[in-house]
Amino acid sequence: MKFVQLRSLRDLIMLVASSPSSGVIQHIANDKTHLYFLVGGTLHEMFLYCVKEKEQLKGNFITYNSYSGEIGACEKMQHEPNVSSFPVVEIVRQDLLPADLLENLGGP
Repeated sequence: MKFVQLRSLRDLIMLVASSPSSGVIQHIANDKTHLYFLVGGTLHEMFLYCVKEKEQLKGNFITYNSYSGEIGACEKMQHEPNVSSFPVVEIVRQDLLPADLLENLGGP
């Protein structure tokens, strides 16, 4: 698996919004940071696209307004013409990402 660390949450949302395959963002919390990511790739190689944040987003969905470019978070899926809602899946335990990788990613 290859790791691709993106610059900002906006970059991750733009990637998800433009992808026909996955509309789900995964979240892992550790002691000091929050990692938001999605898994993608081809038949031969997998990629993990991720963003490390200091603060957890408040809500179960990340929203993207394609008209204004605004990104937000909310508890319920939005049903507005220019707004896409992406569910955030909370991961409690996993063995996909080693602890040292989570700590060594750049950013907050």
